[in-house]
Parts: sequence; C-alpha cells; structure tokens
Amino acid sequence: MEVGMRLKALILAAGYGTRLHPLTQHRPKAMIPLLGKPMLHHVIDTVREAGMKDIVLVVGHFREQIEAYFGKGEDLGVTICYSEQAEPKGEYDAVLAAKDRLADEDRFLMTDCDIITTPERFKATLKAAKSSEMALSLFEVPNPWQFGVVALEGTEITTIVEKPKKGTEPSNLAVAGVYVFNYAIFDILRKTQDLEVGIQKLIDEGHTVHGSHSKDPWVDVGRTWNILEASPILFDRLRQQKGDPIHPTATVSDSAHLSGDVWIGPQARVFPGAALVGPVYIGPNAIVGNNCLIRDHVVIDQGARAGFSCEVRNTVMLPESRIGHLAFVGDSILGFDVEIGASVVLANYRFDGSEVQVMLGGQLVSTHTDKFGTVIGDASKIGCGVVVLPGRTIGYNSWIDPSIVVQRDVPDNTHVKLRQTTTEDHRKAPT
Repeated sequence: MEVGMRLKALILAAGYGTRLHPLTQHRPKAMIPLLGKPMLHHVIDTVREAGMKDIVLVVGHFREQIEAYFGKGEDLGVTICYSEQAEPKGEYDAVLAAKDRLADEDRFLMTDCDIITTPERFKATLKAAKSSEMALSLFEVPNPWQFGVVALEGTEITTIVEKPKKGTEPSNLAVAGVYVFNYAIFDILRKTQDLEVGIQKLIDEGHTVHGSHSKDPWVDVGRTWNILEASPILFDRLRQQKGDPIHPTATVSDSAHLSGDVWIGPQARVFPGAALVGPVYIGPNAIVGNNCLIRDHVVIDQGARAGFSCEVRNTVMLPESRIGHLAFVGDSILGFDVEIGASVVLANYRFDGSEVQVMLGGQLVSTHTDKFGTVIGDASKIGCGVVVLPGRTIGYNSWIDPSIVVQRDVPDNTHVKLRQTTTEDHRKAPT
C-alpha cells in the first residue's frame, strides 16, 4: 500500500495527565494552552502539515472540553471523529477504543496529544512504513533507561524494551510516540494488553517493523517541565508563519525595546521602558508594564499581565495570570488566573548548581536541568515578598501569605500562613 495523504491519524487524548497536576485540575492535558493554543491543536496542525486530514481522537477525561473546542475539525482544515475510552486503562486500551473507527483502514498513523515535534518527523515515519508493515519513529536520548528503547538491524527493529535497567539498554534510540500500524495491532493488543509487549510479539511472529531515526526536535509533554522544553519547538514553528508578528491593534510604546523574535497579539499593550528579548509571545489583551524585562522563551497568554519592573524568564503565563511589580519569575509555569504579588521571587537555580528535582508521585524526580522554578495551579495567590525555592509546586486555589519562604510543595486548596511574634519596648522621648 502506498502511504500517503489518505492515511488516517489516530491521536490519543483520553488520559488524566496526573503528572501535569495541578495544571490538569480542571482540564485534560490535551487542552493545556501552549503559545495561545491547546496542546492538541498544535499536534493536529503538525499531523495536517504532514499530509493527514482524517483524524480519529480518542477522548475520555473532560471529553466535553475537547469536543467543544475542536468540533468536527472544519476550522483546522481536517475531519475529526471521536472514540471514547470509558476508563483510563492505559495506552493499549485507548488504541482498542478506536478499532471500529479504523475498521476499513489497512494502516494508520498513531500519536499522542502530548507529542510536540515537526511535520518532518511524521513524514519520515510514513516513509519508513512504505518498505515495511509497520514503523516507529525513534529519537536519540541521553538517558535511555527512562524510555522504551529499541535494537536495530539496519532499519529493522528486532527488540523493543520498556525502561530497561540502567546499563542494559540495547541502544540509546527511544520510541518517540509516532507509529504506523496495520490492523494486526488490534488483535495483539487484546492479548498482551500492553503496547510495547504487543509490538515485540508482532516482531517475534515475523511482522516487519522499521525504525525511523529522525533528528527533528521532539518533546513528550508528560511532566510540567516538559512544557518549557516544548516552547523552542513551537517558537520555531511560529517563525514559519507569514504575516506581521505585531498585530495592528496592539499598542507598543516608542520607548519599549524589542529584540529577537517577538509576537504581539490583538489589543495587547507594551508600556514605556519595557524590554522584550525574544523569542517572546504576548497574547491578545495581555499587558507588559513599564520597565519590565521579558526574555528567553516567555509566553504571556491572553489577558495575562506582567507588572512594573518585573523580570520574567523562560516562563509560561496562562490566560489571566498576573505578576506584580518588582517580581522575578524564572523558568516557571503559572496557571489560569494566578496572582503573583509585588517583589515575589520564584527562584529557578540551586546554590550548588545541581539538577533541580521535583516531587512527583511521592518521589523526588530530576528535571535534568539546572534551571526550573515553580508550577502554580489555577486561581492561586502568592503574597508580596514571598520567595519560592526551585522545583516547588503550588496547588490549585491556594494562598500564600506575604513574606513566606516556600520550601516544600503546597497542596490544592491550602492557605499558608506566617506565624510571627513581635515585642514592643518603650523608647524615651527625645529631649
């Protein structure tokens, strides 16, 4: 079969996104905004640009939000139909949920709603499938023990191992979440109830599965810090779009300084003295106050505001979030309607320069970067003068009183109060 534009794309978007908490408290991970659009919107754009316009979405958790936003796909230039995964039983079950939608297909492409990459990676996987029954996109990683990795003979995959013990990895080529399957995948998944085990079973039975080793950028946005890792890919894609990067209804002061790639949306305002060092994205109706420094992959989404003389670095501000004057926000993610008070510091760098760790599922997990700040859930408020140490998470709808140093994660719906004792001594009146 010639793999081409008529191939359907299956996108899995039913997961809870628990590792992205608290950003997924009130939305599926597919709907987390990245550069002004839900993450899934970017994935569909990439799939369409790779030549596929018939899309099957597997939905479940908060499915109504996805269906209300995407509808039948007309606004995105695609045709979308939906299958439901009633319970989150894993990736294999999500694939099985779409079986009836793909009954007439010899083969189909599959990916996840959190895979941020380029159309070229999809095209390379489709090309690899022309000379085999199935194909997997591969990506070189420095830590293969944390991924599903493969062994190759030429371009043919002989072994796939999920998260091998460190030192036993067959290669450093990880499966990049882009697949071309034939209909045999459904029968094997019913038996194995595991995607990687199912693929290995097909290989053992004599089916040919080729690997497509692509150097195109790729991020699996499975954890909060991956959102910041995905920003450079999305900024690169934004550079490819035509048109004026500054909307004609935006207001930019003559004394503001813009350098590098800067996009400013409708009705946004940039006040005098502000410095925007790109890449920077300022969404519709957003505000950048006087003398702000906004630099290095910053997203200030719709209606968000950065106050007087604050510094914001490599940060994603979701809609309606606000940063007060004289604050520093580094390598952080602010949820919807978050309020950061004056002189707050969201620290992003450890004194010892080691990798920042994040508490995830009760365990400390390395972010594999020496710069990562704070993740703050929707509707939380941070009082004036608060300092948050690197790698901390502040839950949904939580308050932190002024002048507190936050040294550990703050759960959802929590009010952190400062206890202090003061004394008063009598002073003699001046003579």
